[in-house]
Amino acid sequence: MQNSFFLKDSYETDIALEVNEDVLEKIYEDNISIDDQLNICFAFITDTREKANSFLYFLQNTFENYSDLKVDNYDDLFEITGCTNKIKMSLVAINSWNQEMWDLGYRYDCKFDGWFVEGN
Repeated sequence: MQNSFFLKDSYETDIALEVNEDVLEKIYEDNISIDDQLNICFAFITDTREKANSFLYFLQNTFENYSDLKVDNYDDLFEITGCTNKIKMSLVAINSWNQEMWDLGYRYDCKFDGWFVEGN
C-alpha cells in the first residue's frame, strides 16, 4: 500500500524522539522517577475512517493490555486513541515504545500524534 496521508518523507524525518527527553523532565518534576511505570495515553491521526478502523483493529489484537482504544472524528481527520499497559519512565523505554508506535502507524498510514502519562 502506498501511503497517502503519512508520507514516507515525513516518516523518515519527523519522529523527533528528542522531544521525549523534555516531556520526561516535566514528568520527573512531578515526583515520578525513571524506574516508575505508568500508563501512556496516545493519539494517531489519519485521513479516512477505514484506515483508522483498520489500525484500531490491529492495536486491539496486538496489544491486548492496551485500554480505551477508539476512533473519533478529529476536525476533517480521524483520531485513534488509547492507553498502554504500564511502561517504565526511562528515556530508553519511552523512545523504544515511541519508535515502535511510529513504525506501526506508518504501516497503516496513521501518523503518531503524541502521548502523555495517565498517572500512577
